[in-house]
Amino acid sequence: MPSSPLALHAHDTSASQGADAGFTPQPYPQDWIAAARALAAELKPGAAERDRERTRPVDAVRRLRETGIVNLFYPKAYGGGGGSVRDAAWSVLEIARGDGSVGALLCFHMYNSAVPLFHDFTGDNAEIVRKAVAGRWYWGNVTQYVNRDFLAQPHPEGGYVINGVKRWNTGAPLAQVTTVLAEHGDRSHFIYGYLPTDREGIRFHDDWQPIGLRGADSSSVTFDNVRLYEHEVIPWRHAGVQRSVLPFWTSFGAVYYAAVYLGSALAALDAAREYAVHDGRQSILPGAQSIAGDPLVQTQYAELWVKAEAALGYFDRVIAELQAVWDERATAGEERIAEISVRTLALRSHASQIALEITPRVFEFAGGRATFADKGFDRYWRDVRTLASHDPLVLSLRLIGDYALNGTLPRFPSRFPAQAA
Repeated sequence: MPSSPLALHAHDTSASQGADAGFTPQPYPQDWIAAARALAAELKPGAAERDRERTRPVDAVRRLRETGIVNLFYPKAYGGGGGSVRDAAWSVLEIARGDGSVGALLCFHMYNSAVPLFHDFTGDNAEIVRKAVAGRWYWGNVTQYVNRDFLAQPHPEGGYVINGVKRWNTGAPLAQVTTVLAEHGDRSHFIYGYLPTDREGIRFHDDWQPIGLRGADSSSVTFDNVRLYEHEVIPWRHAGVQRSVLPFWTSFGAVYYAAVYLGSALAALDAAREYAVHDGRQSILPGAQSIAGDPLVQTQYAELWVKAEAALGYFDRVIAELQAVWDERATAGEERIAEISVRTLALRSHASQIALEITPRVFEFAGGRATFADKGFDRYWRDVRTLASHDPLVLSLRLIGDYALNGTLPRFPSRFPAQAA
């Protein structure tokens, strides 16, 4: 794959030019999940220290690009990796198992880099995808449907001028490009585009200070008369204009969120197992030579391990359902797309509950020494809690309950009801 600067139009600048120093693209792997697992093994050492130091994930983003994982889901016909939904979801899980913050970065990249595909079920917005593939772009996101004060005013020479503030945009400061979602200046529909993150007028505020996902490189961002050129507007190939959430946006987001939750839960179990086998605590049952030999600990660990294994089975089942709908996206219709959205939402809800149960309970059998800061056992819960707080569980369960009880499919109404009537 080429390592040249981004093949953008004359008006574009490349945020990757400095970041590409020392950047060495590798051939695509034969097995994407194995490649993600290998990269996770690189990331795991020092993850606790990077969390404590709030280290920016410069090297991690570079490695995601070098390995080609950023191109995993793009079609082979456009030079992409041709990976499946399962390849993408399990790659996020494996990376999160090595470092939760980097798993979250890949999670957000995976469904934001697919935004051109969500806009176009036939030609897949091939021109944009080919550019992304050539540059191995890592995508940030400036996408929040709830923000009403982020406007795109038409420019007399074409394209738009964007003004406003968006909060908590994961990955954008280190990305080569970022998605950008704004309301049209006449408040009639959405404008979706992509642009380089060093475009004049974009200011990142370095104000991400949560309890978890400390290395997720998030921040609020201000757009001050930022030019979005006409060729950077993502073509909308569906009927009418975009007045609601993108098709498949919630479904893929839910699966990738679930991947981060389950990867973090497995990472906590990995750490607990390592501690139980090689470390010690003040009290174990007579006859046991280690924590891992204590029958009570074995019982506690088994309970959590079984729950994680069951969740992985559910994970794979829903992934297969999403793949089936995605493969038929051009003819699937609104009902089927709505149904897969609630089924993926159920997966995300379950995965978050499992992760929020497992990640703090590893302390129960590890003992007091496991609370030492150098062990970093707390970061698994902090990462899960931070991500799960983005979409409160109670809101998701209400939608799921209405579907399970009454067969009611979730609907994403127009944000512009007067125009949509």
